Amino acid sequence: MIKDAWVDLHTHTCCSDGLLTPTEMVAESKALGMAAIGIVDHDTMEGLPEARKAGKKYGVEIVPGVEFSSKHRGIDIHIIGYYLDPHSKRLVDYLERFREERFRRAHRMVHNLNRLGLNISIDEVDQKARGKSLGRPHLAEVLMEKGYVETFQEAFHKYIGYGSAAYEEKYKISPEQAIRLIAEARGLSFLAHPGYAIDDSAILSFIKAGLDGLEVLHPNLTEHRTQHLQKLAKQHQLLMSGGSDCHGGRNGKLCIGSYSVPYAILDEMKRILKKQYDVDANLWNME
Repeated sequence: MIKDAWVDLHTHTCCSDGLLTPTEMVAESKALGMAAIGIVDHDTMEGLPEARKAGKKYGVEIVPGVEFSSKHRGIDIHIIGYYLDPHSKRLVDYLERFREERFRRAHRMVHNLNRLGLNISIDEVDQKARGKSLGRPHLAEVLMEKGYVETFQEAFHKYIGYGSAAYEEKYKISPEQAIRLIAEARGLSFLAHPGYAIDDSAILSFIKAGLDGLEVLHPNLTEHRTQHLQKLAKQHQLLMSGGSDCHGGRNGKLCIGSYSVPYAILDEMKRILKKQYDVDANLWNME
């Protein structure tokens, strides 16, 4: 174990809906004194090779992951998979399917915006995404650039947020499917930022499906909720994780490392990974 070290196990790069490149995110984490950083872009692993290269350069350990989009009883559920085998066929097939569905969704939303009289194109949105997975933040950037809105918040509130005029539902699988997908790829599955809308009965059903852990430290979790989740994790012998959910300062503040997640949390994840799958997580940063 690395003593007196801190980690941030939940960050996003421009490969999904963050602002910074993987290299920039790793450099920022180094400047802030992080020993390790989890890159868990939404439904893609595209940024991980660059992140690993940057990690070697800056001396920051990279914890590879993916944040999967799923839905349970009408509620959006995010499941993070850490240390997935990138060669898992089912995982590769899913990520490719999601990339295709993400493009189709963006195309539908552009069409909806055009019908509302907002003149933007899918090519403009794709350019903002820099060839990576398209998302609503890229649509918001184009809307801001063309003067239709002044802020990201306005773009989401008026046009592309849940229930807004141009909104289209995201492609999702079930939490149980995500958990199985992660297990087949010999990774560890965590329920991300489980707020009050996700009750204990739902969490217990995910545990029954094979969930490995709970994210107990996150900007959207109150102190009371964190305490409850920690108690639940201990009762069911689950791992715990946490992080800032940093998207590169899109809200005006770069929040990497803003939650005190000790390296011991990562050590325990590695121990269980070795026990369950005989996988040495430390080798990922050495290859």
